[in-house]
Amino acid sequence: MDEKAKCILAYIFSWLGGLIVLYGLKDNEKNTKFHAAQAIIIGFGYMIITAVYRFLPIYIPFLSTALSVLYLLCIVFGIIKACNGEAPELPLVGNLAKSMFGKKIKE
Repeated sequence: MDEKAKCILAYIFSWLGGLIVLYGLKDNEKNTKFHAAQAIIIGFGYMIITAVYRFLPIYIPFLSTALSVLYLLCIVFGIIKACNGEAPELPLVGNLAKSMFGKKIKE
């Protein structure tokens, strides 16, 4: 499978796709692993933030819509970076991915 296709699959299938690409598929390049780690961070972050918002007793208009748009923008931005072969690091997400999956990315 092509490295770009692996990156795109990781972003499309969110945290599950990221886990499969990062841990399940062998012979990945460093950038592919980094994209997979970012997909995991984006997916879990979105799930956690939406779960917390649902349990809040306050209603903030359009917050869930804004979160969904932000999530989609992160996914699209990651896919565009993967297709163009650019440096994979997304703002904020890249630093989290380095700190959480640093050893796995460097392998």
